[in-house]
Amino acid sequence: MSTSVQPQDIKEELKKLTKQDLQDAAAKITPQQIEKVPPEHIKAAIEAMSDDQLTAILQTLKKNQGQLGPMVAQLTEEQLQSAVGCVRPGQKEIAIKEFDLNNQNSPLASIVNQNISEKKREVIKSNAPKGEDRKEEGK
Repeated sequence: MSTSVQPQDIKEELKKLTKQDLQDAAAKITPQQIEKVPPEHIKAAIEAMSDDQLTAILQTLKKNQGQLGPMVAQLTEEQLQSAVGCVRPGQKEIAIKEFDLNNQNSPLASIVNQNISEKKREVIKSNAPKGEDRKEEGK
């Protein structure tokens, strides 16, 4: 019997975690750990994550700016492709707000931009949901 973690397991575990649990985990994660996360696990986590949970994680990453650049740089194209395609518009708005991504002079936007290659930018653009919020309705 396989003991590997399945996407459904991630969704169930996320329901049990408090904001503090998520903040603690976000504060401890390393760029090397990011690289090893399977794309389907990233997708499952994003799909299951509440807005409050996402905000808690992003606020913690914001505090640890020194780790943010290397983490962003370690994301693989496959991870980005999986993640970007399932982000809900509300989650996107939270990320834009927390990281001040609409402000080109924002330190966080600068860190993200400096650590995303041109090829990864294309992956993000080509996998972003098109149009307005059509993904919200189905599960």
